[in-house]
This record gives sequence, C-alpha cells and structure tokens, in this order.
Amino acid sequence: MMISLRLHLRLPLLLYAVLQVAATVRQSREIIITDAVRRIQQDGYNVERHVVTTKDGYVLTLHRIPQLHDLFGTVLRRPVAFLLSGLYASSDVWLLNGREDSLAYLLWNAGYDVWLGNNRGNIYCRNNVWLNTTEREFWNFSWHEMSVYDMPAQIDYILRTSGATQMHFVGISQGGTVFLVLNSMLPQYNAVFKTATLLAPVAYVSNTKSGLAKIIGPILGTRNYVSKMLEGVEMFSTNKFFKKFLSMTCLENEKPLVCITRLWPVVGYDTRFLNKTLLPDLMANFPAGGSVKQLMHYFQGYVSTKFRQYDYGPERNWLHYQQLEPPEYALENVTTPVTIFFSENDYIVAPADIWRLVMRLRNVEAVYRVPWKRWNHFDFICGLGVREYIFDNIVRTMNRYEQRPR
Repeated sequence: MMISLRLHLRLPLLLYAVLQVAATVRQSREIIITDAVRRIQQDGYNVERHVVTTKDGYVLTLHRIPQLHDLFGTVLRRPVAFLLSGLYASSDVWLLNGREDSLAYLLWNAGYDVWLGNNRGNIYCRNNVWLNTTEREFWNFSWHEMSVYDMPAQIDYILRTSGATQMHFVGISQGGTVFLVLNSMLPQYNAVFKTATLLAPVAYVSNTKSGLAKIIGPILGTRNYVSKMLEGVEMFSTNKFFKKFLSMTCLENEKPLVCITRLWPVVGYDTRFLNKTLLPDLMANFPAGGSVKQLMHYFQGYVSTKFRQYDYGPERNWLHYQQLEPPEYALENVTTPVTIFFSENDYIVAPADIWRLVMRLRNVEAVYRVPWKRWNHFDFICGLGVREYIFDNIVRTMNRYEQRPR
C-alpha cells in the first residue's frame, strides 16, 4: 500500500520531468498545435480564414494563401488550387514540411491561389447550426456526407469568393475518396475542375495490407450491434493539451518509438522515408478529429470488395436507396482529367486496388508510381522527396491545362 501511494504521488512529478526534458531538447523549435493561420503567418505568407455552412448545417473553415499585389496589397486573380487532406486530418498537414517543401507553399510560389479545405468533425469544423458535439447525431456521418455536402459548399464558396470559374484539385487519401464520390454523385461538378491530382486515393480497399482492416474490418464492416452503436461516436479527441503531450514525447535525438507505434496503423511499419524531424509537429496536428463512421465505411468496402454507399442493413437500405444493398458509386461519371500517384509499398492502398480504380475512370491523365520502393501512405505528405518528384509532376500538369483551358 505504501509503495502504491509513493508511486501515485511521484507520477505527476515524473510526467512533469518528461515534459521538461522534451521541451529542453526541442527548445529551439516551436510546435504549433492546429492553428493553420498562425503557422502560415510564421512561415511568412499572407493568410485568410473563411467560414462556410453546408446545407445540413455544418460550419466549415477554409484557409486561403492568396496572391497579393506587391504595392496595393489587393488580392490578385490567379488560378485556384484546392487542397483537401485525408482521414482524420486537417489543412495543417499541407503545411508541416515548412516553407521550403510544403505542397501548399510550393503551389503558391508557382503562382496559384491556394485554398486548404476541411471537413466536418475535424478541429476546424466542430460546429453545426442545429447540433452540438455532445449529440450523437452530430457524429453520424461518413465521407459520403463530406462528399455531397461539404465539398459542394466549399467549392461554390471558393469560386464565388475568388471570381474563378474553374479550379485545380489535389487530395490525399480520403481527400481522393471525397473527390471521386462528389463527381460520381453530382457529375455537374466535373466541369468545375481543370485537373485533379489524387495522392494515394482510397476507393477500393479489398487488397489492403492494413492490420486494422484485417482484424477489425470483419466486425465494424458488417451490420451488428457494435457497429450500430458506434455510428454516432467521435473517433479522436482534439484536446490541445493531450496533443501537446504526445508531441513532446517525440524527441528529435532518438528513435521516436511512441510516435511510430501510434502511427503504424496509418503509415505502416516501414517509415524510413517519413521525415522524422516532423514527428513532433505531426503528433500535435494528427489526428484532427472525425467520426467512427468514416472508418467503418472503409471497413465495409474491405468486406464487400466494392466502392459503394454506406450499408445500413437491408431494411434501412430500402428506406435510403429503395434497394436491399447500397448502390455502387458510378465512377464512370468522373470526367475530370485525373492524375494518380501511388506506391507499391503503401500500407493502406494496394497497387491492385489502384489499378482497379484506374480501369473504372474515363479520363486518366497519368498514373505515377513513386520511384522509392519503401515510400508509404503518409510519405505523400510528410515524406522526403515530395518537392523533387510529386510537386514537379503536379505543377507541370496544372500549368499545361492553364495554357489550354477545358
């Protein structure tokens, strides 16, 4: 009893000591926790924060890096690039590599009006006109709702505000999912996009290497008591103190075992190309929040081997879709010129699933296999080599379409 009491009393002191050591090791580097405006300003760029409300009441935040006139400071009309992050991420992921290597800054330097999108449930989008975050109904959404509500609201707002009639799109992981679903369900939006670049897009997942899918997928990817109970549940905490603690446990001068352990379900075991110096920032900004239903929708795809709408079970499917099984997304409706990047080592998206997606699309501009054999899912954003390979190919395609508009 005395030993237990002493340990209990010492735990706060031990925790404080760990935080102090971590802070000392990284005292020359400030970690910014989910504050894209502040991060962009500190990197030396102008930034705007915009708010838009979806038809079903979710209040979304967009971040813009505008092109300004050198003398008058007015916003210049330039080609628009709209970037959308992946599962449980936010606009911050496009900024973590700093001013030299972040895709958002590189596109701005190339002359683009850069907009960073966010989806319902992440730390920038936790408000609803009618619901609050303590209600289950607030969290009862998957990436389908992000596609048919969040994307149109953000796209329409960007076009209206920028004065542009078309834009370029870049999405990673779930960002690619959302783009594909949007243009399948609402094909009129194809005309809005000059090009679309999808980095490791998640559509078909039947060949995934993910241990989570193999172990938990058969449970949460089917209709049962557990999956029904989790439909209105938040997935991750967005508490900033908790994120700061996780960030400070990632020491730069040693192998960040706790960080890799936390990341492996997403990036895989082999993270040799992941920029390890970014791990404290990554831990402070990922995950950024979302619903369990987002993940369950992917698990349903793993079980069914199809890319289709959410499965509510036969009875509710009939009410939603007037058929017993959910309909598949009509990928043939996607007519935007699409460029896809993938890796043979991707822990989430297998090459076989990428090629299955490619065969369904009508207008594939190019398919790039990244040249690094150990390149993994998260490397597309925070990996070494983004500037030298991915950006060059993206901006080359964008510039070509700027010279020959659709």
